[in-house]
Amino acid sequence: MTEVRLALKLLDRDFLFRVILVLLLYSLVPLGEIFLFLYLGDLIGNYLILLLAAVAGLPGVLIAMGQIRRTLDRLKARIRESAYPGKEFVDLVGILIGSLLLLTPGFVTDVVGYLLLLPFLRDRLAKVIARKLDSHFREVYEYLKLSGV
Repeated sequence: MTEVRLALKLLDRDFLFRVILVLLLYSLVPLGEIFLFLYLGDLIGNYLILLLAAVAGLPGVLIAMGQIRRTLDRLKARIRESAYPGKEFVDLVGILIGSLLLLTPGFVTDVVGYLLLLPFLRDRLAKVIARKLDSHFREVYEYLKLSGV
C-alpha cells in the first residue's frame, strides 16, 4: 500500500512542479561556474583552475561519508528506541545535498557543500526544513519502523 501512495505522490502536480523548478535552478549553477572558471582562468591559468576544481570537493566527500555513516547509525538507534528521528532525517538530507554539491565540479558548489557539512548550519536549516517536510519524514519513519530497521 505504501508503494501506491508513493507513486501517487510522485505523480502529484505540485510535486512535479517543484522537482522541475529545482532541476531548472540546478541547471543554472553550472553556467555560473563556467563564467567563474573563465574569469579565474584568465587570472591564474586554465590548467590550475581545472585542477583545483577537480580536487576541491574530494576531502569534503570523504568527510561527508563519515558523517553519513554516523547519522545513519544514530537514525537506526532512534528507530529501535521507537523515538522519532527528526533531527537525524534533517541531518541526513543536509549531508546528502552537501555531498551532491561537492561532487559537482565548481567552486561555488563546493563552498555551499562544505557549509552544509557544518553541523551548526544544518541545525539552523533544520528548523526551516523540518516544518515543511515533517509529514514526509514521519511517513518514512513509519515505513522504516515497520520494516524493522
